[in-house]
Formats: sequence, structure tokens, C-alpha cells
Amino acid sequence: MPAPAIKIAVVGPLACGKSSFINLATETRETLTDNYIPTVPVRIIEYEVSSTTRSKSHTHNVQIFDCSGDSKFEHTWPAMSYKLNGTVFVYNPEEKKHVEELNLWYSNFAERPNLSEKCCLLVASKQNKDEEGGGGRRGQEIKLSTLFSDIPRLTFHGTPDETESIKQTFGDFLRKVIAETSRGHDQDDRFT
Repeated sequence: MPAPAIKIAVVGPLACGKSSFINLATETRETLTDNYIPTVPVRIIEYEVSSTTRSKSHTHNVQIFDCSGDSKFEHTWPAMSYKLNGTVFVYNPEEKKHVEELNLWYSNFAERPNLSEKCCLLVASKQNKDEEGGGGRRGQEIKLSTLFSDIPRLTFHGTPDETESIKQTFGDFLRKVIAETSRGHDQDDRFT
């Protein structure tokens, strides 16, 4: 039986750095672009990842759904969260509006698809560190709701020297999602 496909959503507020983060994490791009190009309404990145579980080697088809942060595409979220295996939440921790919006993203991309915290990753994007923030005082992070307290967190500045650690952290996250998905898939097979 082939390994199950792995579907990951990358979600968060408009213009917070979702595409920049996932481009580096998946090696789609090696450097960041200077221009902001909004995602309309989703960009799908597909690639294969090998894993070994219980001494068996598997190749997984990974689909990354890089979702627009524009609320006018909210009607597409149910389709994007259907059969979801993992979610990456990206936000600017210094923007009050971003922090407030994360609860909505959590509801649609963690609670509804019933994902465990192991299958989620929180990315605090601080790419625009030289620009003035719009929600809190410069450099002051706004406290997240308790929904995110057990989700692993990574800070992303968009600098070339952090590319390897981003790839490593995303790879670790992907391995956890694959393990959880394989565990659930094995349990489903036993009961069919």
C-alpha cells in the first residue's frame, strides 16, 4: 500500500511572510524577494519526502497549500483544510491585528480538521524589522491566546544565515506530521 499523501497548510494574516517562509523551508527559493506579491487564493507546492517507519521506507507526496491571508478568500478555507495533516501558522508578533486573527486561523486550520499540536508549527515572522510596526510598540511582542501555548514556535527574520535552521526545523515538523499521519493511517487499516 502506498504511503499516504501529506497535506500541509501555511496560513496567517495578509502580508505576514507566509510565502517567504515556505519558499526557504522547502527550498523553492534560496533567497527572499524584495517585492511583496500577494498569493491569490492559494499556491500549491508539491514534492516528495522519504521516511522510514517501523523499518519500512516510504516516499510521501507532500502538498503545501500556501494560503492567501486575504479574508475575501475565506470561502475557500473548507476545501483547503479538507484532509489536512498539518498547519504552519505565520504571523508578525508585533502586529496586534495579526495576533487577533490567529484565533480564526486556528479554528479553521487546527480545530476543524482536528489536528494535534504536534502537527502544528507557529512562525513568528519578523522580516520587516527595520519598518515601523502597526500594533504594539516596536520590538514588543503581543501575547498570543492560550490556544498556541503547546505549539512549537520558530522566529523567522528572513536573513540568509538562518536558512539552514529554518529548513531543519521545518524538516523536523514534517517528520512529526508524517509520523502522526502514518500512525493514524495504520490504525485505520487495522479497523477496515
